[in-house]
Amino acid sequence: MAAAALLGLGSLGVFAGTAQAEPIDYVKIELLELTCHQNSEGNHDEAYLNITDANGNQVKVWPGNGISYQTMGSGYVRSLTDGNGNSALILGREQARTLTLWDKDTFGSDKLGATLVTGSEAGAEVQYRSLEGSGGVYTIAYRVIDI
Repeated sequence: MAAAALLGLGSLGVFAGTAQAEPIDYVKIELLELTCHQNSEGNHDEAYLNITDANGNQVKVWPGNGISYQTMGSGYVRSLTDGNGNSALILGREQARTLTLWDKDTFGSDKLGATLVTGSEAGAEVQYRSLEGSGGVYTIAYRVIDI
């Protein structure tokens, strides 16, 4: 027990009948593409995609590679795959995350829509979700895969 305390493990649960935690089965949200049906303002939106992480914080996942936004106008289709390396896209099969699309403006950002993605969607076909907000209409395509 002293060794366990030193390691920060607390009780080792070695007594008969002690419940053991089930291992978490992890999956990953694989981002595919974003289609703009109607941009929210002017000629185009400056779009970026966030996800809520396990702690409820907003984490930018697209565009990746240090780019702050992608220009999106009506009829534009953009690949989201450069955002797939973000660890915030990994979740437990019993967990959920919210993907939120934003339009970057000079003095803040406008929400273009959000969708809830659940780990239990793993193994399903490609999902298409409508995102609408601030006058913009988009479709996001993704799938949830086992890892």
